[in-house]
Amino acid sequence: MFKIILLLLFFISTVIVKLLSILHPINDQTSGEIFNRLPVYFTPAYYVFYIWIFIVISLAWWIWNMMKDYKSSRPIPTKRILLYGIASILYILFIFSWHYEQFGYAFATISILLGCLFILYLTYPLDDRNRKNRLPISLLLGWTFISFFTNLSYLLTFYEFGGFGITKSLWGVIFLTFATAIALHFRYHYFDRLMSIVFIWTFIGVAIHHNINQLLLTTASLFLSCVLIVGIFFLNKTPSKK
Repeated sequence: MFKIILLLLFFISTVIVKLLSILHPINDQTSGEIFNRLPVYFTPAYYVFYIWIFIVISLAWWIWNMMKDYKSSRPIPTKRILLYGIASILYILFIFSWHYEQFGYAFATISILLGCLFILYLTYPLDDRNRKNRLPISLLLGWTFISFFTNLSYLLTFYEFGGFGITKSLWGVIFLTFATAIALHFRYHYFDRLMSIVFIWTFIGVAIHHNINQLLLTTASLFLSCVLIVGIFFLNKTPSKK
């Protein structure tokens, strides 16, 4: 029962801090106000951030399944509880670092958070039942990848990164390409379609945000979305021959 209580405390704490960052200014500013100050090239439309509603619902479902396992006397892996707890603390630290404009610390925190969630993701074997139970973590990990790229883009813009002579639009395309490679990697090696959907959701948001003002970035976003859609349906790992 102690593990369930810990899970609920971590979950509720994260949701409260997230809601405060959106609805009530921390350090007299909301997350959106800070983000909108700079012309960040890896920026999706505002609607994309509503994915947090689905993340919260899916994590609640994940904890509910943990509670059912507890009632059925099935073991709850301590490693998952610890990793989720560490991830929750890191996310809260990230939010406060962001609101107090410690962008370097915020980026370092979200990088560690990404690694922590990936380790949590790997605790699920690839059989059908575990892949279903992995879905909330897959959704959260996919969005954390997006947050990683978004925060990296913001950090580079904040410190006036010159781009080695490469235009901001082209850097945006490079970020999108790396993100596509990550999604395809997870689709192929971990049979993960949901992560690709998260990336498609974001890429379309990037295209909507920039519209015809950044034609290269918009075209690349839509093209790579199509690549991911093809990957969802046709990219399958060939079983090894024995």
